[in-house]
Amino acid sequence: MPSIRLLPETTHPKTMPNLNLSRAEQVLLSALAITVTAIIALFIALSFFNVPAADDFCFAAKARELGFLDAQVYWYQHWAGRYTLNAVWTALMAGDIFQIYRFPPIALLLGTGLGFAFLTARIAQGALSIPLALLLGGLWTVLFIAGAPDIAQTFYWLGGSITYQLANVTLLFLLGLLIWRETTARTGLLRTVIFWTAAWLVIVTIGANEISMLLVLAILSGGLGYTLWRRRNSRVFWLALTLIAVLATASSVLAPGNYQRYAGLGHTDHMLRPTPWLAALLYLPWVALRLFYWLSNLGLWASALLVFSLSAQPVGALLYDAEGRFRRSFLLLPVLWIALIFLLSAIGFLINRYPLPERAESVIYLLFLLGGYPTFIILAHRWTGAAGGLADRRWRAPAAALLLVSLLGTPNVFEGYKDVYRGYRYAQEMQARNAAIAVALQRGEQDIAVASLSRPPRTLFATDIATDPDDFKNLCLQQYYRVHSIRLGEVRPQQP
Repeated sequence: MPSIRLLPETTHPKTMPNLNLSRAEQVLLSALAITVTAIIALFIALSFFNVPAADDFCFAAKARELGFLDAQVYWYQHWAGRYTLNAVWTALMAGDIFQIYRFPPIALLLGTGLGFAFLTARIAQGALSIPLALLLGGLWTVLFIAGAPDIAQTFYWLGGSITYQLANVTLLFLLGLLIWRETTARTGLLRTVIFWTAAWLVIVTIGANEISMLLVLAILSGGLGYTLWRRRNSRVFWLALTLIAVLATASSVLAPGNYQRYAGLGHTDHMLRPTPWLAALLYLPWVALRLFYWLSNLGLWASALLVFSLSAQPVGALLYDAEGRFRRSFLLLPVLWIALIFLLSAIGFLINRYPLPERAESVIYLLFLLGGYPTFIILAHRWTGAAGGLADRRWRAPAAALLLVSLLGTPNVFEGYKDVYRGYRYAQEMQARNAAIAVALQRGEQDIAVASLSRPPRTLFATDIATDPDDFKNLCLQQYYRVHSIRLGEVRPQQP
């Protein structure tokens, strides 16, 4: 296998081969830019209707009670070894959580776009202008939004977004740095900066959740194995990062809180779990159906066709030898990609006998996106050859038009548009609920009933308290407001 080089050395650093756009292609590119910007702006606007829920109140109560540092000790010993989640969540919940809560989704949406843009620019090795790299980063973000299993848990509920989407963002930047180190980072100072930044990102990503932890370990192990096999001068870089990842993993996995939480699994959540044999039987169909669901998005196919067409020349220099024969060793990458998707998806069935929570599946979907494009390119070259008809520029305008329509027609985007209305009502109802709780507290009431929500927005709503005051979510709200109980129920009219 040749050394990694994504573009020929003769390529001008600011131009992409065959990117001379026709008039129709320029119009479609502009339309794509407007569409991507509008969709991201829509989901940013929804953030202003966002309100805390469930575990958010537990973290806020514990931060108020113990302070930041002592709260970290408590969560590490009694809840989980997800030190990144514990630290970030506590820090965000230390202030006025109702005012703060609207801003993390904005940061995560923008961070996702910048992460994809940075990764794209590093893959292109300077062949893209900054505006085009940002557009492609935004396009990837919209495709990610379109396929995310649960938008509310992925971006808006901090219990899910800080656990998984923050790790997705840091993973994107980490991958960009790893590619940078292996391609165009030449100076010693730049390589040193890349190493320490990558080390920090490794620690942060591993401390967020176990799925991202295993994904990082797999990526670093693969990189280390390749550089040792090829005797590349970057093998010390990869070895050091891998050792740091192992230490961070041990720090997270060996936390006493993990064992306390696992010991209570099945006793506190009251879930009916299938037998181990039934879970094993359902595992493969579940993952396969999830993959087919993601593959049903025509926008992914259209964007993959565009990437294949635009990158045919530089990628062909990598995939074919001097005699024009396809290097079959590259077929290993699609195999490893699909195997990793199935292995990471198995964790939920192994621990809970259920699929991964939808917020955790956002990590699997990110892996699906990241590996899907190189897989499509490799297989397309293998089946069609270097001069395959898919690289014909006549495909570009229809593919761009299909991509444009697909972005606007995805269910998640349409739900986001509808939730502009429902989100406003949701925010008003939650504001009324908080005001009612404040009045009850002023009266000295210790057993509080609040009204149910009328029709929560799917994009923003993750969960709510229950009629049972002993429900975990109710107990978190009870701790936050320091009352005896709080529940959904009939609200008595106030006496004059």
